Amino acid sequence: MQRFLILLLTVTALTFTTLYMASPVIAFPAEAPGEITFIGNAGGDNLFTVNSWKFDRLENLSDPENIGVTATLDMTSITCDWKDLEKNLHKKKDYFYSKKFNTAQIQIDGAEMQEDSSYLATATLTLKGVSKELPLTFTLTGDGPYELDAHATVDRRKFKFNGSGPKDDVPVMVKATLEE
Repeated sequence: MQRFLILLLTVTALTFTTLYMASPVIAFPAEAPGEITFIGNAGGDNLFTVNSWKFDRLENLSDPENIGVTATLDMTSITCDWKDLEKNLHKKKDYFYSKKFNTAQIQIDGAEMQEDSSYLATATLTLKGVSKELPLTFTLTGDGPYELDAHATVDRRKFKFNGSGPKDDVPVMVKATLEE
C-alpha cells in the first residue's frame, strides 16, 4: 500500500511538473514598439511604464474606421520611480498583482472619426483577469509606418484595484509606431 501511495504521488508530481513546464510562454520583442504609461495617484502623481509589450494583430491601418489591433502587455515589466511602490505593484492583490496576472491585453475593432480628425474606439482592456470596454481616443499619422498617439482613462476599481489612492480614474497614454 505504501509503495502504491509513493507511486501515485510521484506520478501526480510529474504530471503537474509537465503541465507547468508546458504552459505557453509569451515571447516579447527585445524592444517594445512604443511607450505605454499610466498615471496613478496615491497622494501624488506616479508614472508607471510598461516596458515590454507587443502587437499581436494590426489590420487596416490605412482605414482607421475598420482598424483591428490586439496588443499584449508584459505586466511584470512595469516600473516606476518609487521603488517601494513598484514592489507592491507586482506582489499585492490591490495593485497590478503581476505575480499572478503577468499579462494584460488591449483589443480594438473599428473606430469612428471625430470632428477634430481623431478617432474614437471602444477598446476592450483585459487586466487582472477582468475584461471591460472603455473609450480610447487616438490619432494615426503617416502612411506606413504609422505613428499612434492614444489616450484613455481606466476606472481602476472595475479591475480589482483596491489599494489606497485618492483617484479612481487613471489616465493611460500610448505612443507607438505601427507597421502592417
